[in-house]
Amino acid sequence: MARPVGRPRSLSAKRVKELLELLRNYIDNTDIPIIAEFAYKNQVLRETLYDYSEFSTLLKELIAKKETVLERGMLSGDLVPAAAIFSLKQLNWSDKQKTEITGKDGKDLIVKVLDLGSTTD
Repeated sequence: MARPVGRPRSLSAKRVKELLELLRNYIDNTDIPIIAEFAYKNQVLRETLYDYSEFSTLLKELIAKKETVLERGMLSGDLVPAAAIFSLKQLNWSDKQKTEITGKDGKDLIVKVLDLGSTTD
């Protein structure tokens, strides 16, 4: 008999189904959905939502809606830019520009060091 691997599930199938319906409703009816707020209001740990693959599509949808609303609100002037930027940074947005230097045709640069020999006086 095979033994189960990993931490046992803490939510029943019934509770998962209930939370899925609540999450769908929350996304549809909340202007700026926040995972932590949903978890708090429904007495479930935010980490637990991430542990269950059943929630992954809805969590991605929630994040996409949040990003869209924050960006649109910031660009239109409806939201305070600093607050929107802070929230977007929590979603891995960055205001740092990353620069990558490559050689011809996008290939890696190869640095050749010439050994001209040492000269001794």
